[in-house]
Amino acid sequence: MKVKRIRASRCPSCGENISIGDHPQIGQYLLCPICDEKVEIINLNPIVLDWMYLPEDNSYNYDEYEDWDRYLGENHS
Repeated sequence: MKVKRIRASRCPSCGENISIGDHPQIGQYLLCPICDEKVEIINLNPIVLDWMYLPEDNSYNYDEYEDWDRYLGENHS
């Protein structure tokens, strides 16, 4: 019998376990179910989460939904 391994890592803000899924990828965005912090996977072995990277260039108008559309695979052009 094959045992399904649940992958999880801790939120860098509140320390809550966040379920990762079967096929994690570096740069994948996740949402903490407790503190609603947006985090991304920065390492796979071991799985490490960090706060979502935001560009420091002030000339770019950041749209938080842009990242979630990419995460969800949706295109709202």
